[in-house]
Amino acid sequence: MMGILDRLRNEATSKQESEFSSSVAEQRLEHEYQANILPKMQKTYRFLKEIVDHLNYLEKAVEVKGYSNNYRQLGTLFQTNYKINTDGYSGVGDFNRIMQVNVSFVCQGVGTFGYSLEGKSQIEHEVAFLHSKHIPFTWKRGLNKAVAAFTVTRRIPILFKFEVDFINSQINLLINNHENFNVYSKAFSPEAINDALLDEVVRFMLREDSDFIRLEITSQDRQRIQKKVADEQRLREQLLAEIKKQEMKIRDAHNEHLFFRQIKLLTGKKQK
Repeated sequence: MMGILDRLRNEATSKQESEFSSSVAEQRLEHEYQANILPKMQKTYRFLKEIVDHLNYLEKAVEVKGYSNNYRQLGTLFQTNYKINTDGYSGVGDFNRIMQVNVSFVCQGVGTFGYSLEGKSQIEHEVAFLHSKHIPFTWKRGLNKAVAAFTVTRRIPILFKFEVDFINSQINLLINNHENFNVYSKAFSPEAINDALLDEVVRFMLREDSDFIRLEITSQDRQRIQKKVADEQRLREQLLAEIKKQEMKIRDAHNEHLFFRQIKLLTGKKQK
């Protein structure tokens, strides 16, 4: 039976080994951050900072129609008021330790619009939704407690956030409220962050195109789809060939029938 001292020695040794492994892993992740991720975050900040400065100087609002099918009362909105910061600070926090690059702006229209909802669960869901999307609104119950009147300001805050995923050594992009109150997220390797990608993100941000938000499939899925398309094309060709074959048979049979009918008619005339 192991004595108490030996058991404690083993536990202490195990803890030291675990702490050492954690320290090595932490050092490896920190090296990856300093060598590959931080330069890309700095590049992202510089790129987007210049974009924001130009947009604000030009004061060029982007017209947004049909932002949400569920809230058609929003009408036509205008996208303006661009801001950029790092790590939640106003401006730049520590340029040599950037963990986030945030670009925020708003889509806003004139005034407010109102509507009523009935039912406790529906009212609670609406309140929670508007709070979660940071939409300015007020609401109050009427004499009938099951009915609530909502007044919503035509102002939608939008966020594009590049954020370091330290553990996985990658950079995540989170887009919130850009279209129909949707949330979109995507992970990038540091190598993927370049001028072309950032330009694509900004074009999507400015609603010039939607190429950035597109269906991405694995090579296995692509091969399976290509095989399915090829199989369907082959089947169509086989069916067309069979149809043509049957049409030829019918045509030949019809011609044969006409031929023998003509012979019969000619033979009958000669006998007369």
